[in-house]
Amino acid sequence: MKARRRLYSRVAVASAIACSSALAGSGVAHAEDSATSMPVSFKPAQRTVDAYAVFGDGAASRGGDMHWRAYEVGFGDAVTDHLSVFVAYLNEGHPTDHHRDGFAALGAFRWPIGERVALELSAGPYFSMDTTHVDNDTRNEKRWGMRASAAVRYYLVPNGFFLKLQYNHVQMIDGFNSDAVLFGIGSDFGGDPSPVLSDGKTQVSVWAGTSQTNRPQVPMEKGYMVEVKRPIDNAWAYSASLIYEGNNGVAGRRGGAAQVWYVAPLKGGWTLSAGVGPYLSYDRDESSSKTRLNALLSAQATYQMTKDWAAAVRFNRVASGNDKDQDMFMVGLARNF
Repeated sequence: MKARRRLYSRVAVASAIACSSALAGSGVAHAEDSATSMPVSFKPAQRTVDAYAVFGDGAASRGGDMHWRAYEVGFGDAVTDHLSVFVAYLNEGHPTDHHRDGFAALGAFRWPIGERVALELSAGPYFSMDTTHVDNDTRNEKRWGMRASAAVRYYLVPNGFFLKLQYNHVQMIDGFNSDAVLFGIGSDFGGDPSPVLSDGKTQVSVWAGTSQTNRPQVPMEKGYMVEVKRPIDNAWAYSASLIYEGNNGVAGRRGGAAQVWYVAPLKGGWTLSAGVGPYLSYDRDESSSKTRLNALLSAQATYQMTKDWAAAVRFNRVASGNDKDQDMFMVGLARNF
């Protein structure tokens, strides 16, 4: 009972951070509306995208030290001068017999201190996938929790590149918790108000790369994908894809997926995006229930080479329900129509 009360109290604290960030951001917005004498750098017509990557070490309440393999990458929109929303991929390092990572949706409140320093608090739901062992069998455990952090940014270039020192706390429901200190870099980018792939266009892409089942001593295979994507606006898109994951004797899946994408087009031709959706697959190596509904989570960086052609790199995570999670690192070529 005491452990459960501690769990609920920590989740409540993390939730309070997120709520406080939202309320504070709202309060700042009202204050800016009424105080016309204050300098305001944020312009709603201009989109600002933050991106960062941090690396470090920490410890888990089960499995111990992370062995300096913890890292986080993320990107998102600055809604106001103080409030941002992010998506992030978090890898919690390698505590003994636990390789846990996942994706988080975060709300962040940032408070500038002078021209170069800013404090940041963030929190949000975290979907994790942990490769571990139960009774000597490999498991890919899925759990929901909360990822909360406190960070300091030091801007090397005002409104541009910054150094970031970040403390993370992960609180899981019916799972182990973790803490880490991370350090890295990031930047504020100007959003592209008129991206090449805009409403009314269709993008067709072909992909190839590696495909690895998250189990020990399973060989790496080649994976392929064909995708059709259409933007909803400058921030959202949807796609349909056909996927072949290879066949390593443990997983031989292929199937079709549909995803919704959060898209952040940057000035200079780059676009960052993250997608999630259902993936209906057929597994020739499964003895029973060969057809299954999985989840497909993706992160992608795209460079627009010309008006019609783009090159991209992507990370796909297939979250399965039968301990056969799959990682696919792919490169792609896309054509806009």
